[in-house]
Amino acid sequence: MDSWQLRIAVLVSIGRNPVSGAARPDRNDLLALELARKAGGEVTILHAGDPNEPALADYLAYSAAPLEILPVPGGQDIVPPLAARLQGFHLILTGSRTEGGEASGMLPYALAKRLGLPIVAQALDLAVAEGQAEITQFLPKGQRRRVTVRLPAIIAVHPMAPLTPRYSHLRRVSGQSVTLPAPASTEATSTAWRTEPARKPVVLKATEKKSGHARMAAAITSESKGGTLVTDGTPTEKAQAILAYLRSHRLIEF
Repeated sequence: MDSWQLRIAVLVSIGRNPVSGAARPDRNDLLALELARKAGGEVTILHAGDPNEPALADYLAYSAAPLEILPVPGGQDIVPPLAARLQGFHLILTGSRTEGGEASGMLPYALAKRLGLPIVAQALDLAVAEGQAEITQFLPKGQRRRVTVRLPAIIAVHPMAPLTPRYSHLRRVSGQSVTLPAPASTEATSTAWRTEPARKPVVLKATEKKSGHARMAAAITSESKGGTLVTDGTPTEKAQAILAYLRSHRLIEF
């Protein structure tokens, strides 16, 4: 890494306080910002959205890096203008997902596809050397693994990353924030979102026709659940076996 300066971009969004709903820095993005600070190099904080959002200034309190804001109107696709600005960066760090809005967690993947870059998700830690990043990746049940990726790359940080962002009022009042020129053209989002009340899913469970004694015995002893394991046959035959089971237990009426 001696022949060139490592350039890191940290993408940040607007979070929401879970109690009051007030705007604030997104905790997941703060973890990405702290990981960038540990990695060293030249760090740039980048946000696409409303440049007049007051909560953006709080990001300056967690890092000495400058904050750049791409003015993108609500409802517009932020991937094209972000991709244009991110040219030339060696590492692009993001949180796993936002705390508000669509919160789909798809932004790093959409950027990776647009830029043609590899992506590593669930990152807990990273080290950069010789044009490569070695990432400690989160796995279920407390397991971890080491992944090596050649730069440039996109890294999505896991919410359980062992990092502690530290707030500094001095950094907040002395930090630099700049609003970039508006993108020449923006693309409307292709997906129309519809909001409706959440509904509890209906669990299909076959009724057990057992006597009271049999049910009590089953509660204190371990017994085979029975059933049929279908491993052979075509997808159509397997689907027919599932339909036959549902019909025999009157879980469906067709």
